Amino acid sequence: MRVTVLAATGRLGQALLRRLQAESDITVIAVGRDAAKLTALPGVETRAADLDDPTALKAALADAQIVVSCTNARFVPAILAALPPSGVERLVMMGSTRCFSKVPDATATAVRAAEAALAACPISSVFLLATLIYGSGAGVVEGLAEAIRRFPLLPLPGGAALVQPIHIDDVAACLVAAIKRPEAAGSPIVIAGPRAMPYRELVRAVAMARGLRLVLLPVPSAAVRLAAWGASRIGPLRGIAGSVLRLLEDKAFDVSDMHRSLGIEPRAFMPELN
Repeated sequence: MRVTVLAATGRLGQALLRRLQAESDITVIAVGRDAAKLTALPGVETRAADLDDPTALKAALADAQIVVSCTNARFVPAILAALPPSGVERLVMMGSTRCFSKVPDATATAVRAAEAALAACPISSVFLLATLIYGSGAGVVEGLAEAIRRFPLLPLPGGAALVQPIHIDDVAACLVAAIKRPEAAGSPIVIAGPRAMPYRELVRAVAMARGLRLVLLPVPSAAVRLAAWGASRIGPLRGIAGSVLRLLEDKAFDVSDMHRSLGIEPRAFMPELN
């Protein structure tokens, strides 16, 4: 089995490569835009290609059998356009649960467009909709820890809204399952942690894991909505209005398809594993 991994030098790409290299029946081709970072990847064939460069992407995918994308869903149409006319047996693409948000958002629009493009594609495909991803020393946990270090008195809008984070290694496990399990193909599959929790619980867990002092200052929902309304009317701040409103949305998801189609049981949230 030959697996071409796009965005292989990123955090998720590297987590996936580690798992694929442990599979004796898989040959890995790692594709990324940074040739220097590709050189640092051990034990895999590498190809340099920017996903915004159709010619380079076509060359990188010329002999593709299974294609896995570890990057933003907005690249799905470009990936489909760059596929060879024959030989590709499965596509595994990453999306986001942002598509379920009721707040207008470019990312959500791109995920929905990617889903439609994959549905129209005759190649067997798996579309994974990931919630908040943490792990590998970066991302949400380290970002929160740094914010708490700088501001022990931390204003927290939307602290009661639910979140359901998933560890990056569990995301990589989902990708491997999506490659290997025939039953994974079809409708998009939400991948998330085993339990939804209030955002304030997540923040407190991060502070405790890092031994940081923390005093949360709850921000009422009415104030959050007012701030979003104000930001939407100020040119340079319009881009953050949606982000502010999404803090009030519950991000809790049913993961039964993850269990049934992928066979993955995600770990409980453990900020110390970041």
